[in-house]
Amino acid sequence: MTDGSRSPPEMGASGGSPTAGAPGTEVVVPLLAAEEPVLVDQIRVGAALARERDAPLRVVAPGAPGVGARRREVTSGAEASLLEWAVERRARTPARAGGGLLPGGGFGVDGGVDTLVLPGDGGGLRRRLLDRLALRTGCDVVTVNGRHGFDRPPSMLLAVAGGPHSAVAAETARRIAADCDAWVDVLHVLPPDAPSGRRERARAVVEAACRRIDRPATTSPWLLEAGDVADAIVEQSRYYELTVVGAPTKGRLRQLVFGSTERSVAANARSVVLSARAGE
Repeated sequence: MTDGSRSPPEMGASGGSPTAGAPGTEVVVPLLAAEEPVLVDQIRVGAALARERDAPLRVVAPGAPGVGARRREVTSGAEASLLEWAVERRARTPARAGGGLLPGGGFGVDGGVDTLVLPGDGGGLRRRLLDRLALRTGCDVVTVNGRHGFDRPPSMLLAVAGGPHSAVAAETARRIAADCDAWVDVLHVLPPDAPSGRRERARAVVEAACRRIDRPATTSPWLLEAGDVADAIVEQSRYYELTVVGAPTKGRLRQLVFGSTERSVAANARSVVLSARAGE
């Protein structure tokens, strides 16, 4: 790997030229961070999502030539080779906050993308980039936050609150659970004094997520009473290798409440955290 213009390693077992995916099926991992643990988690999450859907996985490194990688099959050997390439390439190329990633920027992140996998812990600039990418591409966005170390988790916690991003969070959990054969606990936190109507709505949210995951033998619904939603999710996250949450919903007040919950969970959870956001 001494040639600075070298293309990424092959992503499929069969080799050959890159295979373009059908519209809306490609998983794209833009390397926007320089830290090796962040790169590793991004690629592993992207590989799990792509494998479950038999979709191409493409990794792009803004500022580096020859960065496209598309293959139908993401094997464990190919994943390891791509990780080695990504770490070396990012060490050679300064990370950028998103130049060239928006449509027309030369990286092909457009309406054909199924999911973008972005790094978290990037502050306001990266959050604004996430918003712009979700708006402009119309695809789902999964942000990798929290403690680093994603590696085929045997169990995960899916925290759902209803709203437009809960379905994408459940779909993200479903794809990873199917790829890793993982157990999923679907959690909704509600106040101890919640009225019966509120409890019925909470139960409906959890049951909808369980139906979407569609793995009844390895999925459990869970209604938990607690005074603080974020604290409750953080406390329970210690028992899981992965926690999946929905991104903040629209509206200034709702963003203030749910955005604070998401950020608190990502910052304090005892496991890797994935924040899922629906494309617009």
